Amino acid sequence: MLWVLLFIAGLVLLLAGVVPLILRGPRLVNSVFTSLGLLAVIVGAGGAIVKPRLPGFDIAALPAPQPIVTEPIAVDPQPAEPAEAEPAPTPPPAAETPPAADPAASKDESQLAPNKLPAPVSVTTTTVVGTETDPLAAAPPAGAPQPAAPGATSAVPAPEAPPEVPAPPPAPPQPSEAEKLAALADKQTRDETAFIKAVGDARAEYEKADYDARVALQSSRAAAICAGVKKPEVNGWVGAIKEVERDPGGRTILSVALPDGTLVKTWNNAMSDIEDKTLILAGTPLAAAVGKLAQGDAIRFSGTFFSDEPDCYRSSRLSLDQSMTEPSFLFRFTALEKL
Repeated sequence: MLWVLLFIAGLVLLLAGVVPLILRGPRLVNSVFTSLGLLAVIVGAGGAIVKPRLPGFDIAALPAPQPIVTEPIAVDPQPAEPAEAEPAPTPPPAAETPPAADPAASKDESQLAPNKLPAPVSVTTTTVVGTETDPLAAAPPAGAPQPAAPGATSAVPAPEAPPEVPAPPPAPPQPSEAEKLAALADKQTRDETAFIKAVGDARAEYEKADYDARVALQSSRAAAICAGVKKPEVNGWVGAIKEVERDPGGRTILSVALPDGTLVKTWNNAMSDIEDKTLILAGTPLAAAVGKLAQGDAIRFSGTFFSDEPDCYRSSRLSLDQSMTEPSFLFRFTALEKL
């Protein structure tokens, strides 16, 4: 207990020296308190661990208190009446001598000699053919039909097989995404058909051409697109929702796939969309219409491309190879409806 108190006192002195030392800088008093506190902490911790014996602090054991015995005060008793003389007790009869102990009785069963088994007695048995039963055969359960006697005809008819249930017809295969998009081709407008043809023809030629010819194919595709879609504003085009989500500001990001897989889409962040204004603002009728749609829904839409070189209308792809093989164009949606 002494060492613990010394350790706690050292902590108090150490705090009393360190805190002013940090706040006011080095002072003599702070250094003294810090030194004394550190010394007391070290000595207290060492004493609590080692626990040395200090003779000066040993407390002598006090002797246990002895009970106080008080002698009773003698009181002259009243003269007792003389008691009648009791007859002398009759001595008990002499104990009978026990019989000699049987030596076999003092032994347990493991020490006794084994008894001889009696000789086997022969028994004559008579077997009647045809009437004996196998005692080891399992008895039939309760309620089970009993086996018929030999030569008897069973009156229980044989159970009929359940009728076969025809298997359900296999479910028709679900069309793929490409097949769903191709099914929209008959609903295209004339300028959408021209746009898709220009992009598709250029993609097929680009995959077969060498490096030098590929640069020229971009210019020829741009001329074909501008010839088929003379104005950036289009109306009544068809496609399917490819992606729909919202940015942290609640604006809707929309991407639509045309029947050939070409994408028309908005920007995916507000910083890039400062000038183009393609993101659909929350609370507008267009945002309410988009909120009712899901990925894969077929729609009819209207909107505006952005005129730009070298693709006639601005592509959202950064490289030539992506622009030609995975075409995607920036688009501002103005109206749409589900087909």
